[in-house]
Amino acid sequence: MCLAAICVGDDGNPRIVVAADRMVTYPGFIEFEHTVRKITPTTPHSVTMVAGDALVGSRLARETAGAIYGSNPPIAQVAQQLAINYESVRNQWAETQILTPRGLNFQSYFQGHASLNGHIVQMIDQSLSQYDVQIELLLAGVDGSGAHLYTVHNPGRMTRQHDTIGFGAVGSGWIHAMQSMIGFRHSPDATFEETMYRVFASKRRAEVTPGVGVETDMVVISPAGVQFLTEDQLGALDALNKSIVDESANVLVNRAGYSGD
Repeated sequence: MCLAAICVGDDGNPRIVVAADRMVTYPGFIEFEHTVRKITPTTPHSVTMVAGDALVGSRLARETAGAIYGSNPPIAQVAQQLAINYESVRNQWAETQILTPRGLNFQSYFQGHASLNGHIVQMIDQSLSQYDVQIELLLAGVDGSGAHLYTVHNPGRMTRQHDTIGFGAVGSGWIHAMQSMIGFRHSPDATFEETMYRVFASKRRAEVTPGVGVETDMVVISPAGVQFLTEDQLGALDALNKSIVDESANVLVNRAGYSGD
């Protein structure tokens, strides 16, 4: 589960708060908590998060970062590069898994349409169009025009921009995280402090979903760059969240007029 939210820092500059678990899916049905982060720095002012197949997704994130290494392009350009690379990886896997076992590649398949059995062509076309590489990407970054969030989904090439609502999520538990942020009535002009808590609490709430791990990484992106939160900072957020949850439970019990006995 990967989540990001736009906010405003104390200095008036845009910031993005990012959170992700460390649950790894490999190679599509095995899940385990890993020591490796899902958050990959893409440029000095952006990160890419991967939900889904960890091996394919991490490769995609690294290759995109490598392609623009040493530069600091606008976040929209980074998002488009991610989407193009996504489509390329998807096509490679589709060709390998669908066409190669039949002695074909994309070139020979499309050139030989007329000579192939119509039912076979229909079956292959359907398999190619429905092929899902089972990866979602969330890009968060800050540039000269502000803070930006993009997601990339199957089959790639296209991006979705989430700047207007100010938050986005991908992966298992995304709907719980999104509903939590909606409940907080989050918007891009929220303060940095309240956004830090909202993102952490929303990640915690998403942990009820199978496949979402308890281990948490968080990042703050600002015009100064990308900064990972320390264990002490994460611990402080965890303690704050626990105190708020406990206090809410106490208030409900007291107002109900009974202790549950």
